[in-house]
Amino acid sequence: MLQNVTTLDTSRRTATVELLRLALPLIAVTTSRMLMGFIDVTMVSRLGTDALAAILPAALMMWAFICIGAGTGTSVQTFASQADGRGEPERGAAYAWQMVYLGLAFVPVAYAGTRLVPVLYEWLGTVTNSPAAVRDLEITYTHIAVWSMVPAAIAAGFEGFFNGLQRPRVTLVAVVVSLATITIGNYLLIWGHFGFPRMGIAGSALATVLAWWARVLVLFAVFCSPRCNRRYHTRRAFALDWHKCLDILHVGGPTATAWLIDISSWLVFLNVIVPWFGTAPLAATNIALQYTHLAFMPAIGVGMALCSQVGFAVGAGRPDEAVRRTHVALGLTMAYMGLIGLLLFAFRAPLMWWFTSDAAVAAIGVGIMGWVAIYQIFDAMSITFISSLRGAGDTRTPAVLNGLCCWGIFIGGGYTLAHYRPQWGVHGPWAMAVVYLSVLGLLLLWRYRVGGWRKIRLFDGRPAAPVPAEVPAIAPAGTAAE
Repeated sequence: MLQNVTTLDTSRRTATVELLRLALPLIAVTTSRMLMGFIDVTMVSRLGTDALAAILPAALMMWAFICIGAGTGTSVQTFASQADGRGEPERGAAYAWQMVYLGLAFVPVAYAGTRLVPVLYEWLGTVTNSPAAVRDLEITYTHIAVWSMVPAAIAAGFEGFFNGLQRPRVTLVAVVVSLATITIGNYLLIWGHFGFPRMGIAGSALATVLAWWARVLVLFAVFCSPRCNRRYHTRRAFALDWHKCLDILHVGGPTATAWLIDISSWLVFLNVIVPWFGTAPLAATNIALQYTHLAFMPAIGVGMALCSQVGFAVGAGRPDEAVRRTHVALGLTMAYMGLIGLLLFAFRAPLMWWFTSDAAVAAIGVGIMGWVAIYQIFDAMSITFISSLRGAGDTRTPAVLNGLCCWGIFIGGGYTLAHYRPQWGVHGPWAMAVVYLSVLGLLLLWRYRVGGWRKIRLFDGRPAAPVPAEVPAIAPAGTAAE
């Protein structure tokens, strides 16, 4: 018995180490998304208060468009990892190419977005009574930045390919290049240094688009490199395949929809519900959300790594191994986010004072941070199970569950309490955020335990080349273009 327990512990430790080796570069990638926004906010803030007020909601609006293509492109990771598990890693290259064509197909969507942006902001202006000067800057930024959805979709396909084959360092290098591009681009285009036009906030938007294209170029260069081509036949798989495009839309479409639902709900929360209670609660909410991002970004990186591991195991015909990997990831994310929740609660007062010197904002924020601390465990559950299910190709039902909880509980419940229990203040809507994430985490646990994901077959037939149980989840370094 003791020997069996020791073997089990060793196996679990090994699985944890493998997960962390794969997840650490992806954690850096997800954290970089925050860093990109931080660079924009920092550099645009020098343009004045109106520009600073405009950049955050405008960037969120931009992401609402980006998630349509990028969310769809995440499905390439599922196909690439399962193909790798089948012993056919080169099969994933064709799916990456299809995302290039689908990304280019988003050009008319981006153009439609440029026509829709002013209408959306005019509507939000009537609801929130935001200053006209701020709204004009938001329109200026988003009108250009919306074109990021085209390269973001293409980048998601290439990143899904490399992440699915457990080569996340390629993605990390591309992200670093994009961060350098947006920093230099902002410096040149916002203020017009070295003879470049002084574009103000529009320059920041253009730098964002250029940064996404820089990311695509790095990924494409590695994807088509001789080393990568020899191993995965990346240069031979460029033919347009409508069946594979439909596969991507079938698996990735629900993910894109879920992302859009999530982002749009927070847009409503920040622009419609919270402003009812005044400036101080809105400022406190914005501070709390900064800490929320810091809390879940590492868990998102672990989830991306888990998606590849589950896809590999499912493709290899080893669903029990997928379950084991999921349990390891769940323990890791719950331990991490549980600890973060305790820290957020214990230090909620000094954390609020770090961002503000306004006593009213700090007092409200201390209460909000309590709500944020409560839902950390359930957020860990949601991130883990939705990532595992995505690796297996189960995306539609999780997207439906997310939509029902997001708009039925979070927005519907938050709006109701704000309207009928205004004496509860901003804590009413924030309490519904806790209920939303708690119920969603439990529903995703239910969906996972039911086991419908075991019956999904993205590829016909059995694994082409079953992988023996002793093969590690992480391929030896240096065997691919990294």
